[in-house]
Amino acid sequence: IKTQVQSVARKALGGIAFSLSTGLSISVFFLQFLDWWYSSENQETIKSLTALPTPPPPVHLDHGAGSALLPKLKTVCPLCRKIRVNATALSTSGFVFCYRCVYSYVKTHQRCPITGYATELQHLVKLYSPES
Repeated sequence: IKTQVQSVARKALGGIAFSLSTGLSISVFFLQFLDWWYSSENQETIKSLTALPTPPPPVHLDHGAGSALLPKLKTVCPLCRKIRVNATALSTSGFVFCYRCVYSYVKTHQRCPITGYATELQHLVKLYSPES
């Protein structure tokens, strides 16, 4: 019986030793990963990728008859001239409108009301603000 107890104890100690060894290996790997992630070289690469300038608005603005002009206030819809409700961007041009306004306009004209770029209803993108 004593030898069986010693055998079980050795197996338990072997399992604990294996667990500690594996845990230590994973911990060392994780610490090296964190060291790499927060290294100055990696941070410079991340900053260079995320600090890209904002692209300018489209150059081609359609100022023909029936085209919408941009309002002075950025929160106003260019179509209804009211504060935007359910802000929706048109992915073909990047301009933002009320959902109802731009949906009906694009459904009828198949183009952006500001730039005149050809577009479809599938190019409408709902915008979510942090307040909502």
